[in-house]
Amino acid sequence: MDGIRTFLHEVGLFTGAILRPAARSVRENSGLAVLSVVLAFGLWVFVTRAENPEQTRRIEEAIPIRAVNVPADVAAPRDLGEVGVQVRVEENVFESLTKDDFEATVDLAGLSVGEYKVPVTVRPLTSRGNLRIVDVISEDSNDEITVRLAQLLSKTVPVDLETLGTPPADYALGATELNAETAVVSGAQEHVGSVIVAVAVLDLDGRTEPFRGSVRLEPRNQQGVLVQDVDVDPATVDVKIEIEQRTFSRALAVSPELTGIPRQGYNVVGVSADPLVVTVFGSQAFIEKATTIPTQPVDVEDATADVVRTVSLDLPTGVTVKGSVNVTVTVRISPAPGQLTFAVPLTANGLGNDLSIVGALPPVQVFLFGPLPTLLELNPNDISASVDLDGKGAGAHNIKVKVSAPDGLEVRSITPEELEIQLEQR
Repeated sequence: MDGIRTFLHEVGLFTGAILRPAARSVRENSGLAVLSVVLAFGLWVFVTRAENPEQTRRIEEAIPIRAVNVPADVAAPRDLGEVGVQVRVEENVFESLTKDDFEATVDLAGLSVGEYKVPVTVRPLTSRGNLRIVDVISEDSNDEITVRLAQLLSKTVPVDLETLGTPPADYALGATELNAETAVVSGAQEHVGSVIVAVAVLDLDGRTEPFRGSVRLEPRNQQGVLVQDVDVDPATVDVKIEIEQRTFSRALAVSPELTGIPRQGYNVVGVSADPLVVTVFGSQAFIEKATTIPTQPVDVEDATADVVRTVSLDLPTGVTVKGSVNVTVTVRISPAPGQLTFAVPLTANGLGNDLSIVGALPPVQVFLFGPLPTLLELNPNDISASVDLDGKGAGAHNIKVKVSAPDGLEVRSITPEELEIQLEQR
């Protein structure tokens, strides 16, 4: 019924607005056209209302209440609670409504310190969907809340800076500047009385650049706890903090230092460190010039096998390293390759019982290649050189020399490789 009455009212207003200036036209027999327009509009309104009827429903979100016209000598609570609201609006608009489409206020004009029940006024901030307020619902009653007004107190407190976190290890805080030394805190006497300082809190964790900016001030009590329902003037303070790089860092290769020499016949064939690279921190001059970081000496004197030692880095004064100062150095020791010549006695194999060799068999020169330590410990008796006379009769024969060397050694040459041997009957 409300929808029909609203429809008829709107049609009547529109019709009157059209017919009054059109009265003369009607008298001149042209009123039929005007009437057609009126009826067409009425039909459009009716169809629109039929397809999108108005409904009365409660908004799901609560609307926060704020105080207006607060007397200068009293302090009102910041949190006045919330109210619900029932509205009448076109169906397709309702789902899009939020608490931001409404304003809920209580008027405190003329009130003093004390406790009051004051009505809550809610007004829509939008007109879409023919939005209208039907009812206001609060916890106290349908349209009132209880407000306790306290005596307003103001006092001046010092401003302090509290920093959280720290810059990286190679950075340090420099000069700090605040544009205000004091601030005025205002509010209820019970709250303001406990405030002793206004603190600007700034997080500097990991920061490497100077800070320039405004930071909100927080009223704190003796225990450093935030005091609620207190205003601070100014609300923010401009802060300048220098952050300076005191030490510089760079990744440097570890350079193992060796002392002593391996045993004769052995060589150092490789040196490695674990880790291969470390991050060092030091002065700018050191970091710019350094290319490697040495270790404490690793002794390889008389070594015949790999040497593995854990030693510390040899850090200059004022230089530090990220992580452990110890590294593991591995020195690979291998036998040196070498070559030696040996004079080896020659023996004859397979000589017939009725034959003899004319003259003495000369020694042969054997040229061996292999690990030098093995060669140095070798003597001619460890090498065999022979000629095979099996099946040979009296007369002169050219026989190849056969040489056998210990495992791991290579026979590179034999001098002479072939001998002329004269055999005769006994």
